[in-house]
Amino acid sequence: MKALATPCLVAVLAMLATSPEASAYSGPCEIGLRATGRMSNGLNFDPPRHYDTMKAARSRAIAAWRQKVAVRCPHHSTFWWRAHGKRVDCEGYAGGVNCEVAATPARKLFSLLY
Repeated sequence: MKALATPCLVAVLAMLATSPEASAYSGPCEIGLRATGRMSNGLNFDPPRHYDTMKAARSRAIAAWRQKVAVRCPHHSTFWWRAHGKRVDCEGYAGGVNCEVAATPARKLFSLLY
């Protein structure tokens, strides 16, 4: 009986790993997600506001990325520090800074159990 149970268990696990439901949610998550964040420079206010616009724009872009991961990739972590292939591109424009971030989210620790 043990000799029959092991191949059956292996077959069931193989079917679960290759089921369409397992790969349906991971399409954009495995490729990576992009998000943008903008921040004005604050010089148009009276009196002018002085703050680190690059840091604020980067923070907004990462927050937008985390929201996209939470909505589109339920079995992936929203933590930026766990993401793979991170890229941050910031550039100034006439009134402030625009940042674009791109990364592939890491899988959650226990996501394979679902």
